[in-house]
This record gives sequence, structure tokens and C-alpha cells, in this order.
Amino acid sequence: MNESEFTQILHELERVEKELGQVGNNQEKRQQCYEKLLAMRRRMDRYVECWLHFEEKINEMQEKYNFLLPDEMPDNFLSAFGNVFPGADMEEPETDPDKRGVKPLLFTDSNEACIRSFRRGLGFLELAMMDEAITEFREVINQEPDLLLAHLCLGVAYAERGMADDAMRELRLVQALTDDPQTQAIVHNAMGNIYADREEYEHAFREFTRVLELDPDFAVARFNLGAVCYNLKLYEQSAEAFESIKEIFPRDWEVYFYLGKTYRKLNNDEEALINFLKAAYLAPQEPYVAFELGLLYEKLGETRRALECYYRARRLYQELEEQEEK
Repeated sequence: MNESEFTQILHELERVEKELGQVGNNQEKRQQCYEKLLAMRRRMDRYVECWLHFEEKINEMQEKYNFLLPDEMPDNFLSAFGNVFPGADMEEPETDPDKRGVKPLLFTDSNEACIRSFRRGLGFLELAMMDEAITEFREVINQEPDLLLAHLCLGVAYAERGMADDAMRELRLVQALTDDPQTQAIVHNAMGNIYADREEYEHAFREFTRVLELDPDFAVARFNLGAVCYNLKLYEQSAEAFESIKEIFPRDWEVYFYLGKTYRKLNNDEEALINFLKAAYLAPQEPYVAFELGLLYEKLGETRRALECYYRARRLYQELEEQEEK
């Protein structure tokens, strides 16, 4: 699959998104949009299967004919790695032990098999295939136990998989062995997510606050902090966090949705309405947005609009249940 094919699929995805925003309650057209999305997903699944088959075949050939295919990391490897952990612009770290006081983050020698496993692990991580990513990163660590970058990736994969204890073990190891601020920021953000999943919001608050002390531009951590502040009823801090990232994520409906909820808690109904309407525009298929908008309209005394929102929310919930049953 070449770059133009990826671009084509992304353009198709944008067109379907626009169609969903325009079809309103037309069930036939909505169904057509769903079918287009399913077709695109099937295409992407086939490409993933081809990639996996290719990698397996390469490994078989190397074992059969006793050779090792050079597989150097691309020049933009570290910037690509930063895309896996949004907010972390990873530059090549200083590897002089006298300057850093820890083992280097990158590979200690030209272990091509190890590099190949690491690249596969990153690919699986990007595709949200966490079990496969965990397997690859474990293999890397078996070969290169001192490679902190592999421990970091494994910790993040464990966290995404919901394996909190395993994730904490890897993340704390990295935390203890490096003083690189951007790496530490990634670790604290991952640990914050684990605490948030456990509903230990005070611990999560401290972790996300620490992330932003280390890297003020870590936008995802700022979003996470806003959500945690909301759960801790720190509504002014929550609003401040979400407002600070609106320009960074101008089409992220969740930013506006949580801002709407936060302003409603602050009794700022005008700002709440503005943000809920923006969220509804960006995500007309989300029943949660319609329901919250209905609650606000009811509070404002606009009964008819509130009933329309409640009706739309119920219909969207039913559609979601039908999709899940299929």
C-alpha cells in the first residue's frame, strides 16, 4: 500500500464524516455511511494482514537461508516514536554515561533482529494491537535487557491493555534509571492514566501535573488533567485546562463536551451552551452530547428543545445497541 492509497482512504474517511454531519435523521443515508466505513475498515485490515505476512516470510527466509537482512532505523524514527506518545517531541538523547548517569535509551549495538522486533512492536502499538506489541517488546528486552526504550514501550502497552501492575513495574524501572525530562513526562502520563482508570484521581492529578512541569507542551496530558480535575470537582482548573487546548484540538468534540459539562457545574450556562453546541456539531452521532444538551435546555426552560435532544439521545443509544448486537 503506497502513500497515495493511504491518502485516498483518509480523504474518503473525511467525506463520510461530512456526510454523517449532513444526513440528519435519514436512516437510509446513515446506513450507507456505516457501510462505507465498514468497507474502509476491511481494506485496512487486509493491509495489516499483508504486512504481518511479509514480516513472517522475511523471518522464515532468514532462518532457512542463514542470512540477516539489514534493517536500519529510519532517520525520522524518534519523531515517529513521538507520534505514539502525543505531546512528546523526542529528540535523540545524550548517550554519554558521564553526562547522563544512566544507560543509553537507544540500542547498544547493531542487533538487527532486536531492531526488527522493536519496529514491529511500534507498528502494533500504533495499530492498538497491544497483545502483539507486548510480545515483540518482551522479545526485545530478552535480547537487550538494558534497553530502557523497550521497557518504556512495554510499560505503555501494558497500561493500554489494562495490565496495571505489569505496566507500573516497567514504568517505575524507566523512571528510576533515566533523568531525561521527556522520557519522564511519558512515564508520568502513562502512570496518571493507570491511576485515572482505577479512579484514584488524587494520584492521577499529581502525575499529570508533574508531566506538565516537565513538558508544558504535552497537550494530551493537559487534556487528561482537565478530566481528572473535573472528577475531583476542581471545575475552574478543569475549564482552564480544556480552554488551553482548544486551538490544538479544534475538531475534538470531547474537549468541547467536557468544557460544556464544566461550565454547567460553574453555573456559566452561556459558555456551557456554546461548547455543547460545538460538541454536537462535531459529533452528531454521540448520544452523550445530545443528552447533556437536553439537560441544559431543560434548565434554561426551553422544554421543546430539551425534548428534541432527549429523543435524539434515545435514538442514538438504540442505534449503538443495534450496532453492538451485530
